[in-house]
Amino acid sequence: MRQAKNGGGAAARLKAQEGDSKSTPPGQQDFALDALKRTPYNNNPELPLYTIDQAPKHLSDNVYILTGYRVGYTARMCVRSILALHNETFNIWTHLIGFVAFIFVIAWFFVIVLIPSSHQQHADERTLATSHTESKGLTFFLFAAYSFGCLMCMLCSCLFHTLLAHKSSTVYSWAHALDYFGITFLVVGSFLPFCYFAFTCEPLWRLTYLSMISTLGIIGLLGPFFRQWTQQQYANCRTLFYVCMVSSGLFPITHLYLLLPGSVSSSFVEGLLLMMALYGVGVFVYAFQIPEVFFPGKFDVYLSSHQIWHVFVLAAAFVHFFNSASMYINFRRMTLSC
Repeated sequence: MRQAKNGGGAAARLKAQEGDSKSTPPGQQDFALDALKRTPYNNNPELPLYTIDQAPKHLSDNVYILTGYRVGYTARMCVRSILALHNETFNIWTHLIGFVAFIFVIAWFFVIVLIPSSHQQHADERTLATSHTESKGLTFFLFAAYSFGCLMCMLCSCLFHTLLAHKSSTVYSWAHALDYFGITFLVVGSFLPFCYFAFTCEPLWRLTYLSMISTLGIIGLLGPFFRQWTQQQYANCRTLFYVCMVSSGLFPITHLYLLLPGSVSSSFVEGLLLMMALYGVGVFVYAFQIPEVFFPGKFDVYLSSHQIWHVFVLAAAFVHFFNSASMYINFRRMTLSC
């Protein structure tokens, strides 16, 4: 967008420019607002920050976050802003730290725990009953898929919150799609391993639950790459879909509790319920924009609802990783008689 050359036209052009940025859907413009005044607290002119009134609508959906908006950045500016202070700093770092932490935890589990455990299992000749003809490679694949899902969710989230300030609407749209892609990957990956392991002796129920979550997963993985998925007018439908996808996990969890003896299922069910509770609290905080709804402008940089939600997502992912790891090892070792 070009600035007007005369004083009288500049104000009108600037006002129209801001209005266009708030109404034009992504994919039809570049998000550059270089003519807008920087917020007073910004001490880095190379990484300007703006107020909510100066930011385009797609960046200012939370009306209680009043300052700290990055707008019209280049890719280099976006990367540099990772180390700067703004209203996305801790959204970036919560899941960047989570991504690095998961790399170490997954490497530790597969190298230190899983491989020696598998060797010991073969040495003791402790295998599943002959009625379980499924390949152990598939069980390994399902758990590995969840591990990869944890990494994908953290990485995609980090990339989105880094690149959402990019001046290109195309970059923003793809980054936004990747964020939803990562969320779906994590949710689907969370349910597949325990549905497969827990319902080994109930193939029909296992097929039912795996088909249900896989169908929702396919929709959730492909949907974000259609422009309508990320548009604001479909926000309620999008939220409802993710609530339904996560809530669908309650059916196999309840069934698992009723199916297996308490001594076998209690620890697994407790872990699953803890995961669901963490996700639930996080979604509640995020949906009702707590605490900034009570103190607008006071949580622009620290402890906003989105940041708190990120922490709960990270905690839930770690809880479920260790729960799934325990379930995976136990079901590989146990001799089941269906």
